[in-house]
Amino acid sequence: MKFTRLRRDLADEIEAHIAERADELMEGGMGKQAARQRARREFGNATLYAEISREAWGWTRFERIARDFRHALRTLRASPLFTLTAVLSLALGIGANTAIFTLLYASLWRPLPVQDPRQIFQLVRASPGSESWGEYSYSYPLFQQLSESAHNVGEAFAIGGRNSQKFGVDGVSNERVAGVAVSANFFSVLRVQPLLGRVFQPRDDSVMGGDHVAVLSRGFWSRRFQSNPSILGKTILYNETPYTVVGVAQPEFTGVDAEASIDVWVPLTSSVDKGWLTEPNVNWLRLLVRLRPDVVPAQAQAIFDGVFRAHLADKLLPDASPHWKPVLASQRITLRPAYSGIASTGRKYEKPLLVLLGLVALVLLIACGNVANLILERNASRQREITLRLALGASRGHIVSQLFTESLLLAVTGAACGVLLAVWGTHLLISFLPQASLPPAFDLRPGLVVLGFTACTAIVTAMLFGLGPAVRACVANADLNLRGGPRVTGPSLGGRLLVAGQLALSLLLLIGAGLFLSTLRNLKTSDLGFRPENVVTLDLSFPKATPEDRLRQTYVRIKERLESHAGVMVASYAWPSIYGHGGWSGGIEVEGHTAESHGNDEDNDVGMIAAGPGFFESIGLGLLQGRYLNLQDQSGKPPVAVVNESFARHYFGSSPAVGRRIKLAADGQAQREIVGVVRDAKHYGVREKAWRMVYVPAWKVDGGFFIRARLNVQLLSDIIRAEVTATDKIAHIERIRPFEMDVNDMVSEERLTAALSSVFGALAVVLSAIGLYGVVAYGTSRRTSEFGIRMALGAKSGDVQRLVLRQTIPLIVAGVGAGVVGAATLAHILSAVISGMLYGVKPVDIAVFAGSTLLLAGVALLAALLPARRASRIDPMIALRYE
Repeated sequence: MKFTRLRRDLADEIEAHIAERADELMEGGMGKQAARQRARREFGNATLYAEISREAWGWTRFERIARDFRHALRTLRASPLFTLTAVLSLALGIGANTAIFTLLYASLWRPLPVQDPRQIFQLVRASPGSESWGEYSYSYPLFQQLSESAHNVGEAFAIGGRNSQKFGVDGVSNERVAGVAVSANFFSVLRVQPLLGRVFQPRDDSVMGGDHVAVLSRGFWSRRFQSNPSILGKTILYNETPYTVVGVAQPEFTGVDAEASIDVWVPLTSSVDKGWLTEPNVNWLRLLVRLRPDVVPAQAQAIFDGVFRAHLADKLLPDASPHWKPVLASQRITLRPAYSGIASTGRKYEKPLLVLLGLVALVLLIACGNVANLILERNASRQREITLRLALGASRGHIVSQLFTESLLLAVTGAACGVLLAVWGTHLLISFLPQASLPPAFDLRPGLVVLGFTACTAIVTAMLFGLGPAVRACVANADLNLRGGPRVTGPSLGGRLLVAGQLALSLLLLIGAGLFLSTLRNLKTSDLGFRPENVVTLDLSFPKATPEDRLRQTYVRIKERLESHAGVMVASYAWPSIYGHGGWSGGIEVEGHTAESHGNDEDNDVGMIAAGPGFFESIGLGLLQGRYLNLQDQSGKPPVAVVNESFARHYFGSSPAVGRRIKLAADGQAQREIVGVVRDAKHYGVREKAWRMVYVPAWKVDGGFFIRARLNVQLLSDIIRAEVTATDKIAHIERIRPFEMDVNDMVSEERLTAALSSVFGALAVVLSAIGLYGVVAYGTSRRTSEFGIRMALGAKSGDVQRLVLRQTIPLIVAGVGAGVVGAATLAHILSAVISGMLYGVKPVDIAVFAGSTLLLAGVALLAALLPARRASRIDPMIALRYE
């Protein structure tokens, strides 16, 4: 080794100097031994000169760092309980921060694996005050106009609906894949190269229908076809339609949404009915654009917005209903950076995840306070050692460096354990997201960015809890410590301030958890209008060419077969099948009721659901007037409808609605008779208001079933599978799940926030209680002799307990008081952000504040009472031996 050779050469050089001087002295007549001793004295401290020389080389800094780490490792190994407690506290804090950061990065911030991703922007169609009008906000004609206008600033491309599609080879469709339809320039604009074959070309996506070609992802090609290059030119079945595979995309590219890993891409115009390509009111596309490097986003935004406004005035506003006209007229096109892709799920959960990131940062601060207190106590016990080292010549800076190295080693070890906890924690976070036809496919691997975040967190953490105690340990009075020091009568001021700060931060977390829990409780107990308990939903799919008559007969037979089982009360179907995504809307005319007669520009849009016989009974939607829809109504002769109470109240006031006639825009000139009125129901989300609804007999039967039964879900699922298979073998079961899970998905954001904030709040309280217990216990242990003297002089156990609590209660009151003030102040400052996340509860809710304060105060008193009781049981004779 070079360094070893340099040290040997330096030693030889020093020895040569000494030997040369000794030879000179021996020539003058001095004896050999005396000459060598004199030569050494004249040369001086050889070790000091060697150290000075090594410092000039620049190596000693690294030597000292390595020596400090070895010393820190030996010191921590000698105190396993202290080390384990500190590492566990830090691992929980750092791991929680890393887990939430990982999900935020994976869902929202990870750059697309394409060239120059910061040149990519998403066209967002939004009204003032709203982030986005809808995920799929553009029609194909509007895409064509915007694409033509983009030539001077860049190039726009379109993405259709991402969903699960039937896939197969050799004429058999027996599996599901994640697929998406894209414009022909999708790959070229993103600059994604083919690994095999080619990507789409302009001719693949002509308005006349284009070519039925497909591009596969690298992962799907490897997983499904074992990376066989002969896949090129083969025919696959995608959505039961033949497509020819023309290429495989480059590795690592799985689409522009981090949530889903796409397997198959097909051209837009080959994937939909031709009416979707010409109808300006069918919005099914998301649009993105790659701007040229010399183009300012504001310039491109102005161009796109001008084209969009002209399209609104020409195509959409003339035929819009009174309800939609002001909404459409206020819309604008804005450009949103899309270097990380569309990030649809990430944007939906961005606010709760950022709030949770703030909460876990507080948890980490509390953990730092705990470890700082542990280190303060530990350094106090090492004060004589530190003082002796200072007296022997060690510099204060070197001792501070050694003590801080111990803290840094603790933080690094905690961070390493935290990364392992984060890997588990991120998958736990994913479990809170709603189940979808395509399961989330976030890349949750801890890459360089995540590891860099964890490393920075570890360094900052070490500075927070380690630097202060290290400096404090070296400023003590050396003379006092060498003589034994003064009698210590309680915990240090620094330790008490840390505990008070921990209690204040814990109260912030408890109050936040209480607000979010109250919100979740209010949402889950709000009146939905229907009863999802004991209901199971069933989604079916059939081959595309299945005749409508066969579908209708199959649905009726499935209903009858299910209702023949004991325990199944009623089964029915409706379109659409999934709650939270609602039905559809349309215009309506009501007999004897016109906007002109009421002197206003009335909104005559209503929500609609196509319901089968028994639908209302199956979901527990109560009847107020008339009757429900029945089997005879499904023929459509005579046409009938059921409305909800908001509809009846709006159009008929206190007059009966049953027997009145309405005309739906979807029915042309045909009129429907209202045969019943049902309760209002929140079909569109728990937070949403109850729309005016019209329920019509199901004329199409591609929706889902709702089965109300007294059976457990597993038994009912087995019955459903058996009956569906026995009824029609071409029917494919897509999903069976409790209806309550669909309702829970409506509040998935609130459930995520409430659950995790509660966990973090509980963790903070436990850490604060441990910190308070440790400070009080350590303080009482250092006052053992004092308590012994007091009890020997006649003090009772209760007197000692009150003495300890009398000094501890002000600490608790100060911490809790600071927490209440801080929480109230923070709630007022962040009221605009918090209010949107709350439901039925105010940012400063007296009940939540009071309950959280009492809970924390109770836990803190218990933590202080335990060491106080132990101190009161000290045997005076044993205690006096400490003297």
